[in-house]
Amino acid sequence: MPPRAPPRRRPAPAAGGPGFGDSARVLLALAALYAAMSLLAYRVIHMRHVAPLGADAPRGNFSEGRVLQHLRRLAVDIPGRQEGSPGLEAAAQYIKGELQGLAARAGPEYRIEVEETLVSGSFSMMFLRHRVTLGYRNHKNIVMRVSSNVSEDDDPSLLVNGHFDSPLGSPGAADCGSCVASMLELSRLLIDSGWVPPRPVIFLFNGAEELFLLGSHGFIKTHRWNRTIRAFINIEASGSGGTDLVCQSGPGSWPSRVYAQTAKYPMANSVAQDMFGIIPGDTDYRIFAEDITNIPGLDIIFVLGGYFYHTSYDTLENLLPGSIQARGENLFNLVKAFTNPMLLKENEISNKAAKDGIEDVGAVFFDYLTWFMVFYSRDISLILHSLPIAIFLLVPLFLKFPNITLMSWFVTLLGFMRGKTEMWNVH
Repeated sequence: MPPRAPPRRRPAPAAGGPGFGDSARVLLALAALYAAMSLLAYRVIHMRHVAPLGADAPRGNFSEGRVLQHLRRLAVDIPGRQEGSPGLEAAAQYIKGELQGLAARAGPEYRIEVEETLVSGSFSMMFLRHRVTLGYRNHKNIVMRVSSNVSEDDDPSLLVNGHFDSPLGSPGAADCGSCVASMLELSRLLIDSGWVPPRPVIFLFNGAEELFLLGSHGFIKTHRWNRTIRAFINIEASGSGGTDLVCQSGPGSWPSRVYAQTAKYPMANSVAQDMFGIIPGDTDYRIFAEDITNIPGLDIIFVLGGYFYHTSYDTLENLLPGSIQARGENLFNLVKAFTNPMLLKENEISNKAAKDGIEDVGAVFFDYLTWFMVFYSRDISLILHSLPIAIFLLVPLFLKFPNITLMSWFVTLLGFMRGKTEMWNVH
């Protein structure tokens, strides 16, 4: 028998052949997709997709340009706003003068009240795992209440808070001159837009946040409007702009749900709240929602450019354009939502349920590139987040017993998710 010829080997595709070309095209497509998504994420994080409006923008719009005019006065013309310094008093008088000017030209449909108050008190708090006891006297707050001309003194109200003092050695352009300047522009917008809030809006310009939250504590303990507050928005900055992140929300899920429904540029992530406890710092949110009272609210903070935080480089020039514009447009929508009587009533129902022992376990939420938000309760999250584990455990069984129908596996999976064990025999 003649010897058997060896099998012919198929030649490998040469470089540049059909196989190589297909792989190269796939790699190029993936690289282009990765580059495009990276560029998109960079633009979103740095607020390049938000066009800031100039100081000459229509009076019915929030304008970053007008905010920067206030900020130049607070962070450039005034040399430092540390507690006890002449600069802090100059900033207080500037804020008060701007608010009084708004009150003087408001229409008859508005009721505008502006006050300068000195607060004193004492309290204890845990800071960096140590108990700190504080006593203070005569710290200055500037307060403005905007309501309709038919509102009552005890009407449920929304508090918008920001501090105008700055840390030692820092001009405090972002922290928190940008907050105060945004509140001045927002209060102007409430009057010039012609929209009359159905429930009062209280603007608290507090002058002692850097010294362990003294200004907010003094307001919430001593001011006559403190018992009317049903929700609050705290504005802060630990960076020079970028994402204006909802870092804390609560108690309960109501504040974050309102935010998810109304923010024009949603920037929120419940993971930030889970991580906030390890940060060696605090905001006035702690006073309003945790330590002193349990008012539901939001803690909204600039987080990009943290290397400027509490340094001499926290200047007007280092603010990221578009950040204040996005913040202002979000704030205006939030003010409209939090003063909606129906939503406030919903909050009262939630509070009553909590007092009756029906606990609001909170929510899981995150935004997608500031386009929209995903929001669901923590109860639902237990199911959604357990699904990958359940599928991972069931796939080997599905491969080992291919004759069992998919419906049977699905029913078994549902039983697993309910915490029950069920055996199904399929014939």
